[in-house]
Amino acid sequence: MTMRHLAGALVIVGGLFGSTTASAVENSVSFVTDPEKDGGYLIEITKEAFKRVGYTVKVDYQPWARALAGVMDGTNEALLGAQRTDERAAKMEYTETIGQSDMVFFALKKSNIRYDGLESLKGLTVGVVRNSVVTPAFDSASFIKKEEAPDFLTNVKKLLAERVQLVAEKRAVVVEALRKSFPDSADAVVALDPPIKTLKFYNCFSKKAPDYQKKVKDFNKGLDLMTQDGALKAILAKGLHE
Repeated sequence: MTMRHLAGALVIVGGLFGSTTASAVENSVSFVTDPEKDGGYLIEITKEAFKRVGYTVKVDYQPWARALAGVMDGTNEALLGAQRTDERAAKMEYTETIGQSDMVFFALKKSNIRYDGLESLKGLTVGVVRNSVVTPAFDSASFIKKEEAPDFLTNVKKLLAERVQLVAEKRAVVVEALRKSFPDSADAVVALDPPIKTLKFYNCFSKKAPDYQKKVKDFNKGLDLMTQDGALKAILAKGLHE
């Protein structure tokens, strides 16, 4: 083989490897989310939906406030399992809904606290996760004291230690945490009905991320395929937390 032919062959081989590398990078998604979602159905659905359309998924766990801020400002590509607000939608593109859960107030059983609308919470301190959304009415209610924490487990510990009277959180998440992390105290905590609201969860892409619209469209396609063949229903039937 002459040097000219060898050089040409190297260009072709280099082009092939270059295309493969570019494709691998393009067909991957990097999510950030809070640690409470580890092992939950939102992550399982997200990975499977993207797998259906040829993507790999990486998930980095961070405190919720940092994860949200990073995607809002474009530092990170995508946020896994978030609620929708107008402020967020201005900076992030939302996928179709990937799950839902009841948001409730938790109290110590011995406190005998009853929830009958926000007015019934006057004078009480409620533990919330920093930068989380409960409801517009609750978030703006000045007569309710909110004490922020970096994550829901800290709030559960505060409740058990009687440092807050209530915790606003997703029902399934706290029930599972009590069972796994605080089994001796699980019976001491009660969820107050009615639910504050039913949450809907979405995946969100920073509008500063490359190809964010394509990735949202591809994810929705994968989610639709899962719905059609029953895979989505099968994951939800496992009874996993969010």
